[in-house]
Amino acid sequence: MKLKKLICLLTAGVITVSTFAGIVTASDYYEGTINYEKAPEIQIGSFSYILKKDVEYESTKVPYSATVTEIPNIQKVEIPEKISYNGIEFTVTDIDLNGKYTVTRNKKSVTKNKYKKIKEIVLPDTVYNITEFAYFPNIKRMNIPENTVIGREDYTDDGYHNIMYYENYFFNEKFLYFVECPNIKLYVDKNNPHYIYKNDMLYSIDEKDLYMSFNHSTDIIIPNGTECLMNNGGFGFKHINSIKLPDSLESIWGEVFRDSKITKINFPNSLKYIEYGAFTGSNLKTVSFSKSCDCIGERVFKNCNNLKSVTVPKNIYIIYSSAFQGCKNLKKVKISANNAIICSRAFAGCKNLKSVTINNAKEICANAFDNSGKLSKIIIKNKKKAPEIYSNNKKILTPKKYLNFIVKNKKVAKGLKKQIIKSKIKKARIMIGKKVIYKISK
Repeated sequence: MKLKKLICLLTAGVITVSTFAGIVTASDYYEGTINYEKAPEIQIGSFSYILKKDVEYESTKVPYSATVTEIPNIQKVEIPEKISYNGIEFTVTDIDLNGKYTVTRNKKSVTKNKYKKIKEIVLPDTVYNITEFAYFPNIKRMNIPENTVIGREDYTDDGYHNIMYYENYFFNEKFLYFVECPNIKLYVDKNNPHYIYKNDMLYSIDEKDLYMSFNHSTDIIIPNGTECLMNNGGFGFKHINSIKLPDSLESIWGEVFRDSKITKINFPNSLKYIEYGAFTGSNLKTVSFSKSCDCIGERVFKNCNNLKSVTVPKNIYIIYSSAFQGCKNLKKVKISANNAIICSRAFAGCKNLKSVTINNAKEICANAFDNSGKLSKIIIKNKKKAPEIYSNNKKILTPKKYLNFIVKNKKVAKGLKKQIIKSKIKKARIMIGKKVIYKISK
């Protein structure tokens, strides 16, 4: 009799362990014991899920919830509200789908898509969050339910919080929302408290933040009242020829106009921030800066090969790393600010850059002009003190001939000589007008 009871207890224990083996709790995430992307997936029918326990979505606590990670490749996919696993009912609350995958053939990687047939996806009202959704080349329609938030959500000690569009600051990875879904249209529930969909563009409910564009027009007018253009998502602005920005605009976030066809842009005076990579690889020929902006962010104009000259106004005192890197046809730069800071690789790889004029330089950082082989003249208009030149044990400049620093007076020339000697500049001449004051050769 005792043996029979022991066997029953052991059997019950095995069943309990197997039932909960694939379930991840919120505390597992918070304590760092589970990596979201490596959490166990459970296949139920033609769908795959990550199962979770005791998760809070704002003020709602869901005892058992599921994230959809795989769906069938059919024309219309209807995602269920509930699923059952080992006798437990789970509510489908999250969508995490990416259609792109890579296979290796003959030692070469080939990118493929597993969702080419899908034209419509129907989300249930239970979905709280779209963690990731990308690479659905033929999808035409998808609904955004009343309680749905688009963007990565993470578990914390006090619940489940949205940190949409901040991935690059908090994680060493990027999450994609509607990227490479060129034909999609969203249908946002009228009671959704987060979003409004107008002219095939997704806005915050107060219409101050433009999250994503699905508009195929080549000429875009952003309506007045818009304060922020968020990260590149949806169809984006790659296809546009021109855009009119409103006087209300305060910030442009990362990669919004990356690789776009736009050739000219006028920033309104209300614009304060241009974030990383906003115009990387675009066709910009001219840029007119705003009076409210005090810096140019990282990689903002990187690889803009149609730029030939740039005048940075007085209000912009710092040019961040790689801001103009790789602008191969840039020939002339004028920086008008007082106490200007030129960060690492700001103009690196500008192969045709010949002259730089700086009104009053404070710092020139390591590799600021690296691999700008035609650079022969840097005019520094400092009157009292030479700028700091940082080398970080690398070559700050790599001129083929002598690099001429043209300064105002002997005091600045003497200070600049000390800076050049401690830097990695190999050949330099410090001049007042046409007269050579110091000649440095290493």
